[in-house]
Amino acid sequence: MISLEVNAQHLTRFETSQLGSTLTNMMKAARLHKIRAELRIDQVPVPSMTPNDILVEVKASGICHSDLNYRDGVAPVAKLPITLGHEIAGVVVGKGRRVNGLRLGERVLVHYVSSCGRCVYCRTNHENYCNSYQMIGKDADGGFAQYVGIPAACAVKLPGTIPFEQAAIMGCAVPTAYHALRRARVQPKETVVVLGAGGLGMHAVQLAKKIFRAGRVIAVDRFEWKLKQAKKFGASSVVNAVSDDPVRAVTRITSGMLADVVLDFVGSEKTNQQSIECVGKGGRVVLVGIGARSMTVSPYRTIIGKEIEILGVDDHLKTELTQLVNLVRSGRVDLSRSVTHRVALEEINEGLRILVDEDEKPIRVVASMGD
Repeated sequence: MISLEVNAQHLTRFETSQLGSTLTNMMKAARLHKIRAELRIDQVPVPSMTPNDILVEVKASGICHSDLNYRDGVAPVAKLPITLGHEIAGVVVGKGRRVNGLRLGERVLVHYVSSCGRCVYCRTNHENYCNSYQMIGKDADGGFAQYVGIPAACAVKLPGTIPFEQAAIMGCAVPTAYHALRRARVQPKETVVVLGAGGLGMHAVQLAKKIFRAGRVIAVDRFEWKLKQAKKFGASSVVNAVSDDPVRAVTRITSGMLADVVLDFVGSEKTNQQSIECVGKGGRVVLVGIGARSMTVSPYRTIIGKEIEILGVDDHLKTELTQLVNLVRSGRVDLSRSVTHRVALEEINEGLRILVDEDEKPIRVVASMGD
């Protein structure tokens, strides 16, 4: 285990725990050096901190499809090289002198949205709109490392009853789905269609059924194993998009009424169009998945003619993370089947490969650094 180099300058800025007998200021990190290239395991300095920061020893870091988008240039990162990883759970091992309310040794979940905390958006609980927004793991170094330095405001306290691996995926895969359902204003007994039963879509199925009490949840995907899992997560009906046209299937299942809410976790040109065609009059389409192509709609035939809403989802809110911690702790949300694969930090590229290998049947892959 690595410990921090402690000197007089550091002690004037932050408190630190001693994590071993051999003091060092270096750590391992999986960093992206070049777009469309594998991540490289580097020895880099342990992050320094400002008086408002904390240092987190990473215990688990989820591997997300967004990490693939950053690696492959679909979505740009702020710098190269950069340490990816935005689904982070760990233990506080250092804190700045202005940090209150967090103890050394405390278990935390990281809210990857780093915002100014002062603007009108931050003050009204919309920190994901902040003009100074930075994403940990995309704009700043993230959690594919032994340690990560973050603003203390990004830490959410984590009870000991929630395993670090489950907590890690609560950093993105679960709250983004939760935020999408909240944005959609899902009401009890409504019909919800989930396009794409991957890591986010699978949790949207469970949340829609258990927490939002949707009357019918229809999961659509191209892979039969995902649809079988979606049934276990609470889907009322499933549609294989290879053997059945999703729009016709939703029309059939709903007796022509279509859906009240459609969530697109794929983001392709095709699923964008299917989302609009699957939603009924007065319904809401929620776009979550990041696609490379633009979508085209006929305003009169779709938005105006059916009076539908098209909503975008960009990340989630810290308050939603706190709500989810309580839901998981109480047993109302079950993440015990969500993490299907585990890799070591040194195996991060294998984890990225598993995430897109349907033969592996991944729901969520986590880089685990120990208890």
